[in-house]
Amino acid sequence: MELILERQLEHQQKAVDAITSALDGITMIKPHFAYENPLFDREEQCLIHNLEEVQKNIRTDYCGCRDEGNYLNLDIKMETGTGKTYVYTQTIYEMHKKFGFNKFIIAVPSLPIKEGTAQFIGDSYVKHHFSDTCGYNCDIELGVLESPKKKKKGFLAMPPAVCDYVTGSCQNSNKIYVLLVNMQLLTNSNILTRSDYDYLVEGFYRPFNALKATKPIVIIDEPHRFARDQRAYKAIVEELCPQLIIRYGATFPDTTVGKGRNKATFKDFNNLVYELNACDSFNHNLIKGVAKEHFEPLSQKEEKVKLLSVESKTSATFQFKRRGEDTKTYILTSGDSLSIIDAAFEGITISAIGKNFIELTNGQIKYKSEEFNTDIYSSSYQEQMLKLAIERHFKTERQNFSGRQFKIKTLALFFIDDISSYRDSDDEKKPYLKEMFERLLLEKINDLISKLTNNEQEYRDYLEASKADIAACHAGYFAQDNSDSDEAIASEVADILHNKKELISLRREDGSFNTRRFLFSKWTLKEGV
Repeated sequence: MELILERQLEHQQKAVDAITSALDGITMIKPHFAYENPLFDREEQCLIHNLEEVQKNIRTDYCGCRDEGNYLNLDIKMETGTGKTYVYTQTIYEMHKKFGFNKFIIAVPSLPIKEGTAQFIGDSYVKHHFSDTCGYNCDIELGVLESPKKKKKGFLAMPPAVCDYVTGSCQNSNKIYVLLVNMQLLTNSNILTRSDYDYLVEGFYRPFNALKATKPIVIIDEPHRFARDQRAYKAIVEELCPQLIIRYGATFPDTTVGKGRNKATFKDFNNLVYELNACDSFNHNLIKGVAKEHFEPLSQKEEKVKLLSVESKTSATFQFKRRGEDTKTYILTSGDSLSIIDAAFEGITISAIGKNFIELTNGQIKYKSEEFNTDIYSSSYQEQMLKLAIERHFKTERQNFSGRQFKIKTLALFFIDDISSYRDSDDEKKPYLKEMFERLLLEKINDLISKLTNNEQEYRDYLEASKADIAACHAGYFAQDNSDSDEAIASEVADILHNKKELISLRREDGSFNTRRFLFSKWTLKEGV
């Protein structure tokens, strides 16, 4: 399967042009060493004029520069789903073509985003798109910095990704060198800070020093995860010392200045040169809206729990109300299960207690005096939701499969609050949600097969293949899976994170049906999933 990329989409081209327009006409100083980027003067009057021109279409309170570092910062605000990765990849090619930059470092906040970025930039169809279709006639040499494996005795080699990036020569005009690194490796690993490697790279023993020497351009993805007071951002500024930082995101961090009545909080934009917000994205059909369905629980128990009071960081007092019965009071501490109050809360425990709130293991925060119903945590309510979701899925899937010349695989994503309801756990608790889902899925497939027409034989075969192995139709990805040694779980995670093209394909390379299309994850997972 190969995806087809469109070029020069207006909303994406404007973002690329905003960066190159800001740098247009600046004086470039040739590098002294082959491993360096060319230099530019960020105080040059031409640059200041360019920024004023580019920002004429930016709302006044978003304009201006709040930088204190010895680098230029440019910001691109684009709504999620509008193609930020494509835009900054094209920007890399364009900056190489117009200004001669060939050393870029991309910093991302998480492993899923890192994996998605690596797949996109490194894929052959993307390389052909930018080289042939867009006419850049050069390739990105991508290095992905990974956590070190188990330390081997003896020889200690500097990370290959760093070596290849640093030694890449600017004299090779057909190559752009890009290093991809995630936040954790910038902050919680000594892979870049240690200086006891067994050989030098361009005269440097310490990776950070070698990277700094290239005078890099740094691209930050999801800037709200890289606030200025965080270690990752400080590492970028102080250790990499980039000439230019370009931040791409739908959300930017907040910054606060002043105290008391003079205290003000605003978005930390820094030379914002392009803005594509959610409203404009929706109005131009670049992103889809969300349709919400709500239904009342079948049980109608009218049972409520109220967080009556919180003893700071110690305990929480709950009030349980049930019609026709006396109100009961429960005092719980961190680690206690809410099932003590009612069985509907099975699997949900208190993970933390604050001054006036508690945090639950499903990620929810409940504040003092807040009330919540027990019904929505019950298995009957969850079964209603699953049944409706499966119904909606197959309605769309049948249209995308039988009603089209070029078939589209339909995926469904379920966010759940209790991992043990889907994964097998050490306490031998039954994964009731997974069992419930498989039962409902099998019932729906059997029902649908009986209603197919004679013209839907291929879809019938697809459903028969699904029916033959219900477990293969779904998979999960949770944060704890990264440390799990179970091969079946590792295969699921690999499909979701690493084999995305296969995941959205109806058939595998051998021609057999790929029926995996229902994905489960914890709802507290953030961007990049």
